[in-house]
Amino acid sequence: MIRTSIVIPTFNGVATIRECLDCIRGQSFVDFEAIICDNASTDGTSEICAEVAAADSRFVHIRNDKTIPALENFKQGLGLARAPYFMWRADDDLTDENHLRSTVRTLDENPDVKLAVTKIHRINTTSGREADYPLPVSSGKDRLSRATATLLGCHPSWFYGLWRREAAVDGLSIVKAYPYLWAFDHLVTMRAMLHGEVAFVTDSVFIQRIMREGFYHLDPVERLAARKAYVALSRKLIADTDYSENEKAVLRGVLEKHANKRVAPWFKTHKRALRARVARFFRLVPPTYR
Repeated sequence: MIRTSIVIPTFNGVATIRECLDCIRGQSFVDFEAIICDNASTDGTSEICAEVAAADSRFVHIRNDKTIPALENFKQGLGLARAPYFMWRADDDLTDENHLRSTVRTLDENPDVKLAVTKIHRINTTSGREADYPLPVSSGKDRLSRATATLLGCHPSWFYGLWRREAAVDGLSIVKAYPYLWAFDHLVTMRAMLHGEVAFVTDSVFIQRIMREGFYHLDPVERLAARKAYVALSRKLIADTDYSENEKAVLRGVLEKHANKRVAPWFKTHKRALRARVARFFRLVPPTYR
């Protein structure tokens, strides 16, 4: 049986798709299937994907007849995956050659872990800025300490870590009630974070390249609405846990700090949303004449 499924959603990624697929082909861990979900690309991406699939039987190229919403393309790939371990890979991201081996080993050795994540190296190809994001350090070994460290130290690229497939399915079910792309990656990982079920893999790195930044950003009013929806869903997940009431209160406090950092800062976003509403009001009110 195949151990790991890797899903690569892509749309017009001709500039990076070959390098992305070559990175996967070069992994030291070889027991995987790679499912390329080509969202009706028109720039030559499809031809590269077909070529790789023809050369390596572990790769399958599936091309949509028409372009569908990006999130639906991600979901489609998860539905096609067959292995017990699962990973999404953006068409512009890379890893070191032992990334898959290290994350598979971590899940093998920790049956209670739902998601294995590594250090992040982030490259903004527009500005040229690069940054390293280390893994968080827990203040204790208990579940609440792990959950707290995870919530405060998480990174959006953890979404691209190695999942137990059923946990990835569960994560996507959470965002069904969340109508935004902004911060949805954190929300997918929320249940695993709250339960302290994220493992930190120290001997590997995920390389996130930012090449299409900004297409999912929200204006202040929408971002405030997204923050409210995000916190409401997360608070419900906290309520559904088996933590004590005191522990749940701690998690709700940590959640607010997490939302300020990872979704939108409460005070600043309220102020900006109020300004935006006032500006819209005065643009809509017709002028008066004496």
